[in-house]
Amino acid sequence: MTIRVSINYNDPRWKRLNLARYIRLLLSKVAQFHQIRLNKFSVSVLACSDVKIKELNREYRKKNKATNVLAWPAMNKFFYLDQDYLSYDGNNYLFLGDIAISYEKCLKEASFQNVQFNNYCCRLLVHGILHLWGYDHDFSVRASKMQLMETRVLNSVLTNRPKFINI
Repeated sequence: MTIRVSINYNDPRWKRLNLARYIRLLLSKVAQFHQIRLNKFSVSVLACSDVKIKELNREYRKKNKATNVLAWPAMNKFFYLDQDYLSYDGNNYLFLGDIAISYEKCLKEASFQNVQFNNYCCRLLVHGILHLWGYDHDFSVRASKMQLMETRVLNSVLTNRPKFINI
């Protein structure tokens, strides 16, 4: 499986973490669990600060506060529908969408939950990837499905499996 990850480092502290490696690993696990036969995906990530993610949250969700992760799917729930994939780039990579992740929020929440920073980042990245995949948590049934898939992916990837608290 080939996964292209484009990262814009709005906050240079993110450069300490190999985000592209984590995203490739997590996305490949999500695709494997869904038994997707496509093998070329691309995703765009904004590795930012609380200031930037607050601005994005205000603009796109009308919430004037910083959040940990945001996701903008390229297509609406395309893995749940039987449709042609129209979001291919010139090299036949299926563009899944964009993710923004806040360094400060991630650091604060990982510390508060006594979880390693890298592991907590993986949790947030899986959450964002699942949103790109079409998952949502607006109703309890869908939230349960999303949480189950997050746990399944994280348990298959992380060797030091922390307990994740819902936020």
